[in-house]
Amino acid sequence: MTIYVNEDEPIVNIAFNQVNLTVGGFYFFKITSQYSHQTTTMFPGEVVTSNARYSMIQVTFPAGFGDAHKNGIYYYELRSTIYPVGAIEKGLVKIITNPGGEINTLEYNSGTVTEERVSEVFFRPQYT
Repeated sequence: MTIYVNEDEPIVNIAFNQVNLTVGGFYFFKITSQYSHQTTTMFPGEVVTSNARYSMIQVTFPAGFGDAHKNGIYYYELRSTIYPVGAIEKGLVKIITNPGGEINTLEYNSGTVTEERVSEVFFRPQYT
């Protein structure tokens, strides 16, 4: 699924594969970055419509979300406010923000000591 978050209007309607949810019920939308494996705080959502095929949940993103450079692919979880222990739906989401934020604000570190290893050249032939 792809979500477009506009900084001027940070409220987004998202369709989930959950059927017959209570309209007006509250849920949490949690995203975890595939890049840095950091969990972004859970966003509140309210069920707008629900039928036998899907449920539309209105998720409110915080102010400044677009400026935090959140463009990318994320793992998402839909969690209930009544039973917050487990996710009722999981998957991948592509988030596009406007504006896109600044580049390289969060460094990636794989945790290995040799990540920034620089090679040394011991022999280089002289070509004529």
